[in-house]
Amino acid sequence: MGILASEWRKDEYARKAMVGSDHKPLPGRFLDLEHGQTYYELDNKEEDRGKPLLICIHGWSTASYVWTALKPELRKKGYRVLSYDLYGRGYSDRPDDVAHTAELFTRQLTQILVHLKLNDQKLNIVGYSMGGAIAARFASERPDDVERLLLIAPAGMAVQKPFPRFVARQIPRLSDPIISEFLPCALWKQFKRAARDFPNDANVQLVLQRQLAELDYKGYIPALLSSLKGVLASKMRVEHEAIADSNVKVLAIFADQDSTIPHPDAQRRFDRWNRNHVSRVIKGAGHAVTYTHAQEIMTKTGNFL
Repeated sequence: MGILASEWRKDEYARKAMVGSDHKPLPGRFLDLEHGQTYYELDNKEEDRGKPLLICIHGWSTASYVWTALKPELRKKGYRVLSYDLYGRGYSDRPDDVAHTAELFTRQLTQILVHLKLNDQKLNIVGYSMGGAIAARFASERPDDVERLLLIAPAGMAVQKPFPRFVARQIPRLSDPIISEFLPCALWKQFKRAARDFPNDANVQLVLQRQLAELDYKGYIPALLSSLKGVLASKMRVEHEAIADSNVKVLAIFADQDSTIPHPDAQRRFDRWNRNHVSRVIKGAGHAVTYTHAQEIMTKTGNFL
């Protein structure tokens, strides 16, 4: 499955360059944006164009393939679905001269909408994990443009290991080589363990194979490291409280076995910041809930979508 165990031991310079357009044919297309090419998939048949738009923003270590199980269900709700790869992941470019902050990723989404001429309508957004933090920042900046926000195991409720992250930001020359050496090994073990837990689930195996393949390419590990020090280094309390004061409809779904976005602490914090909005929990699910429990997610959304 995917790369060999020795592959995560590669130095960054020994990894392959990701040139997304070299991977054609692909179901999606590419846009040339401020910081390079962005890969996206948009429902673009004639019958899709009159439907409300729903934007899917993936998480820290995944790319848009994480939505494979959910996208058909979202289309059944009557949406035109847009998914895309954040910088540093999937088939999108991996710029090495920018910090992976919430501002970078909200700019990326804004530019996608402008280029595709989709910025003249109400937006519905689904954000998973780090994508939940990006979605919250985007909605807090443009509340009049966002109709509803579905957050799945969203980041931004708390900052795990804040002191090591502070050190990493302050002394990158010391910390970056250590983290860059440790992170591929940790991810490889995590992906392989998850694959063993869901041996017969094709969607799970697809996601994990693609995650393992990411370790083959330049820019992926630096992107993850930069995101840890950037978009994932801050709580999103201000953003959530701003959304609570707007007309944006919000639903958050948490997983009770999630060790990345720990439940119930994350849910309690969301509930404090988002008065009058709703949160729900899926029992028996971990952080991979988006692709391990797609049907349960749709059940929990009820009539929200």
